[in-house]
Amino acid sequence: MLLISYEFGAFLIILTVIYYLIPGRFQWMLLLAASYLFYMCGGPVYLLYPLITTATTWLLARRIGRISAQARQYIREQGFDREQKKTYNQAVKRRKRRLLVLGLLLNFGILAVLKYMNFVLQNVNGLLTLLQAPVQAGYVDWILPLGISYYTFQSMGYLIDVYNGKYEPEPNPARFALFVSFFPQLVAGPISRFDQMKEDLFTAHRFDLRHVKMGAWRMLWGYFKKLVIADRLGPAVVAIISSPAEYNGIYVLLGMVGYTVWMYADFAGGIDIVIGAAQILGVKLPENFNRPFLASSLAEFWRRWHMTLMQWLREYIFFPVSTSRFSKRVSALAGKLFGKKSGLKAPVYVANIVVWLTAGIWHGASWNFVAWGMANCVVMLISAELAGIYRSYRKRFAFTGTKGYRCFEVVRTFGLFCCLEMFEYYPFLTVFAMFGNMLTSSRLSQLFDGRFASLGLTTADWLLLGICIVVMAAGSVLKRTRMFREKLDQKPVWLQYAAIFGLFLVVLITGAYGHGYDASQFIYNQF
Repeated sequence: MLLISYEFGAFLIILTVIYYLIPGRFQWMLLLAASYLFYMCGGPVYLLYPLITTATTWLLARRIGRISAQARQYIREQGFDREQKKTYNQAVKRRKRRLLVLGLLLNFGILAVLKYMNFVLQNVNGLLTLLQAPVQAGYVDWILPLGISYYTFQSMGYLIDVYNGKYEPEPNPARFALFVSFFPQLVAGPISRFDQMKEDLFTAHRFDLRHVKMGAWRMLWGYFKKLVIADRLGPAVVAIISSPAEYNGIYVLLGMVGYTVWMYADFAGGIDIVIGAAQILGVKLPENFNRPFLASSLAEFWRRWHMTLMQWLREYIFFPVSTSRFSKRVSALAGKLFGKKSGLKAPVYVANIVVWLTAGIWHGASWNFVAWGMANCVVMLISAELAGIYRSYRKRFAFTGTKGYRCFEVVRTFGLFCCLEMFEYYPFLTVFAMFGNMLTSSRLSQLFDGRFASLGLTTADWLLLGICIVVMAAGSVLKRTRMFREKLDQKPVWLQYAAIFGLFLVVLITGAYGHGYDASQFIYNQF
């Protein structure tokens, strides 16, 4: 069931009515049943995968929690001294670590097999062909379950938190199942934390017209981004990036910028729909974007874009890797070979490489995404090395504190992000060839040689896109939609509903629909 469908609209309306009519203590049970029904619409057999993740994670977390509780009680009863307590705690930690590793291997193993097996087999076959081996590995015919990367990362974050003692494991398996499978965030995230969601998920909610209105407005804003902008712009962008030989010169620039705008409108639109749907039901989900196109550096950009994924990677990969025994050994070796300063930096380098390799692989099973992740890593590490020079530069020249220079930094960061995105849709060497071609061969006259007209959009489409992108920028980049919604909530009721209905008409009339009035799938659904 797509979030952009009549079925989902009817599903959410019926669920909301029943949700607020039944006693509050049954509401979370209804959400669990609705979430499983939502997932089963993609095929009942695929429900097996989140059920396996739910069952194994809950059981292992409960066992880890029980070991921790028993250990605390045993220490109190025995009256250990400091050294005895340390020795005993180390033994307990090893027992818990075995359970944690089992859970990580099992669930990430399922994700790896379903999502990356064909990628591995493809590379194995390539190697066998290179070696002129007569044997070729066969491919598997598996369909990737909906949202498997999201619920796997979310569940494993919970397991790691319980292992680290951040909170006690959830004793009710059905409640934990709702956390794993809450239907709005199954499609495109965001990746949530149990301690942040449990109160909203399991607390009784009374009908609040304000929440419903604000949620509906947020959903409509998401539909506007998705249907009016992303789905109209998408086919033209695909035409450009799919034919690098035909669309070169200035079209490389158009493809870069168009791809970034398309991806943002699609992904951020989906997140708006998800957060709005959850808000209607009284559940607050974490934000995934914080005006990323106002970032003045790539590091800041990634703190603002897909925030829940980057927070997950930072908390569960960067910090553990940077403090691991392996990183300490690398640090010691680097210190001996290159000096103490390099030794101190080595763990950060190792952790960054692992984080960005993981981010690349998470986004897709192809070398394009691996190259994209490593390209981001290289730029981030170079920026970190030049940070001292940059600070001196800012202190020396006063103009670096002006608004004009701030605008330059924002445009520079946006351009850098667009360039790095080329690794997602061009082969590695093609990226550099196309970038060079753009710098040396771009001419405005190329827009009038017939290729622009062949992208499939009319003049009216381009005009509408331009207006709507400006509106989206004013709303999303400058963060005016929240202010508008809050101010609108203070106006007369008739004006509130007129505004909501007006936005609904804009989406309905100007939205881009495919064959049979079906909207295209979200880009991030594939992850």
